[in-house]
Amino acid sequence: MIIQSRAPLRISFAGGGTDISPYCEKYGGCALNATINKYAWATLKLRKDKEIHIESYDFKQNLVFKSIREIRYDGKLDLIKAVVKNMPHIKTGINVFLRCDVIPKSGLGSSAAAFVAMIGAFNYLLGEERLGNYEIAELAYDLERNKLGNKGGRQDQYASVFGGINFIEFEGNDFARVNPIRVLRDHVLELEKNLVLVNIGEREKSGDIILDQVHRFKDKDMLIALKKTKETAIEMKHTLARGDLDHFGNLLHLAWQEKKKFSKMISNEYIDKLYDLALKHGALGGKITGAGGGGHMLFYCRPNHEQMVSQVLRDAGAKAVDFTFDMNGLETWEVNK
Repeated sequence: MIIQSRAPLRISFAGGGTDISPYCEKYGGCALNATINKYAWATLKLRKDKEIHIESYDFKQNLVFKSIREIRYDGKLDLIKAVVKNMPHIKTGINVFLRCDVIPKSGLGSSAAAFVAMIGAFNYLLGEERLGNYEIAELAYDLERNKLGNKGGRQDQYASVFGGINFIEFEGNDFARVNPIRVLRDHVLELEKNLVLVNIGEREKSGDIILDQVHRFKDKDMLIALKKTKETAIEMKHTLARGDLDHFGNLLHLAWQEKKKFSKMISNEYIDKLYDLALKHGALGGKITGAGGGGHMLFYCRPNHEQMVSQVLRDAGAKAVDFTFDMNGLETWEVNK
């Protein structure tokens, strides 16, 4: 038996940062995001012996263990190990394979998508005892944030599991609620057409940036920025539902201005240069799609200016990334050979 699984990556519009502890526990947080047709892919194959084979295409590593008791976290494919160790143990040996459509440190939630895809493959084997979507998202969060100590919020895991365009609320005590945004198909297509996504190069460790944010959570200016970020995300949700996309672009600009206040590590001279170029050539607003410092940037452009914005950003060293929205979220299927 071979189980295949894929989980989509996401682009974030607003609210990121308010989903991180301790802010969301005290004030409540939210995130507006959408999943795209870039995926983490996982394969789980049952073996006839007891060995556990773990392989990652992205990191060019292949590990072999005689049993689950041999598996230790040591910086080598710990993401896969965490899922193998914490999902209900399979009585036979297994081959596990993982790859992603984008390189690590993308700012597109690739690590969360990888956890979700891996969990999805194992979950398929549980039959009637399979975890629900919220349980999968919470397990992915727990393994990445608590078991492995990678700092961050909850929005990536929930986006990857559920798919589509969502407004996600966080109220502390592990509470999350996913609210799909009902956007007319015409407006979805127009949004997709006018968005430009570019890879601007490898970023710093997201955990370092988030740690800096956490240390500043009690600062008055930081709290004001987080509050405005949450308010902007709520307003953006309504603009999408109405199809007021130009206003959505303007709010994307406001979201970026507030996000930069979270940490001095979020932007830099090169990022600011790209942003100014995009606005000069037809973008209404844009932002970093992850913690910051690099990875990917997203821009909403005036209609029929997206190609010009994309070209000037390419000329400045960024790499344009074609995408469409993914509306399905986590998908898992069986292959019999």
